[in-house]
Amino acid sequence: MIVILATFFASSNPDGLEWVAEKLGFLHFGKESFSILGNYSLINGIIGIFTTAAILIGVGFLLNLTNKKKKG
Repeated sequence: MIVILATFFASSNPDGLEWVAEKLGFLHFGKESFSILGNYSLINGIIGIFTTAAILIGVGFLLNLTNKKKKG
């Protein structure tokens, strides 16, 4: 929940590397790299939270199954 609220305080200003590249005039030479969740936004953050939760629940379920097999 904190992460979702923190996104509203994110800066839209470029980071230091982009700032220097713009000031020195070579920013336009950069090329975009592939990103699964490009142009990160609030919805992408929510998708990431649910994906992480689903993976952790799945791992917990599998660990629970292996512990039951060892005990019984």
